[in-house]
Amino acid sequence: MIFTPYSDEIEVINLIHKYRNEDYALLRMTFTMIDKNNLDANGILRDLLSSWGIVQYDQMMNGGKYGISHRALFVQRGKTEWVNMKFYRVANSRGDRRFSIETIRRKMYEREINEGDLLYISTFTKQDGQPQIYFINLTHNIPTEQDILNAIGSDAIAQLFEDIKPTLREIIRGGFYDNSKGPGAIAPKDVGDTLESLLGIGTNNRSNADYNGLIEIKAKGNGRTLDTLFTLRPRFDGTRVADIELNDRKRVSAFTRLYGYDSETHSGYSSLYITIGSFEAPQNSQGFYLHVNDEERTVNLVWENPVTSRREVAAFWTFDDLKEQLYIKHPSTLWVRAESRVVGDMVQFKYNEIEFSRAPQFTTFLSLIKSGVITYDWRGYTTKEGGYSGKNHGNAWRIKPYAKSELFGRIETVDL
Repeated sequence: MIFTPYSDEIEVINLIHKYRNEDYALLRMTFTMIDKNNLDANGILRDLLSSWGIVQYDQMMNGGKYGISHRALFVQRGKTEWVNMKFYRVANSRGDRRFSIETIRRKMYEREINEGDLLYISTFTKQDGQPQIYFINLTHNIPTEQDILNAIGSDAIAQLFEDIKPTLREIIRGGFYDNSKGPGAIAPKDVGDTLESLLGIGTNNRSNADYNGLIEIKAKGNGRTLDTLFTLRPRFDGTRVADIELNDRKRVSAFTRLYGYDSETHSGYSSLYITIGSFEAPQNSQGFYLHVNDEERTVNLVWENPVTSRREVAAFWTFDDLKEQLYIKHPSTLWVRAESRVVGDMVQFKYNEIEFSRAPQFTTFLSLIKSGVITYDWRGYTTKEGGYSGKNHGNAWRIKPYAKSELFGRIETVDL
């Protein structure tokens, strides 16, 4: 059965995610599911219920009498009702994981849940701190934006975004602002640091999102440069870099030394300033490209020897590492464009455009790597031998601006 949502169903998911960002499960209804009220608790749903401490199928005995019941909200257009959901394991040798929805046959007769409809099942935290299950039919009787907001409310991200909108309006309308670091030449990070200063965010090396850990701030000039998603060093286990450098903390420098070229700006040093894309569009002349290995659940940084054409994995990232960093850095994001000018020895910034995104999709992240839309920048230099001395500029995963709507599902241009 196809659980993948169609384009109109994706629009409803994006509408939900405007207010809530919790994980969810999808289930495409069949006639048998509805007629027998015997619905499959797929792996994603089981993980969702387990992570919220609602149902632990692995600890449940076989047989319906050992099932667990929970009240759930069924959110529809102009109507929200309480229904009982029962989660249980079938009394067979496999102990199949199943659940039922109270009066589901009646809902079919009343055309509230139909064969072929896609159900969205998720949870949120009530005011008393307890988890609450809710579900929405993405195909028929679709609730309005106000129906969703009235039934399940908004999460901390949506509330914070509404809270900072007045400040964002003031910044946009305030004209040019002095560089927060003071007089001097402009650096790429200054436009973002100055905006964060105006928002009252202290600048430091954060591992999570900039604003209260909920909203990432990405600001840049009006040029058509790529948007930075996050920085994440690769792993080197089992590679040539690991063979020549036993200290893992020094392996980024060892990588630049091993694969770099003679630096034009730092005599006696090796530099490596390249963009690395897919095999079809590597975007560099050093022989590097990215390969998504679905079987081993890794993204490999592959190097092809220009003399022998032999290929080797020079470094890699696990799916889990990439997914964790993507979700930590981008629970939601403000994408801000600015222009700059110089007055005396002071650079000034004027912020002109703000877009807001939520909920990146990791599967889409991988597909955009495969198509060359998401790339990896390696930026640094080091000495050719002996102790490492040089600089790493923060190697980063980056995306072409037009593709942000694909990765995040929905990009909202903020009306300021």
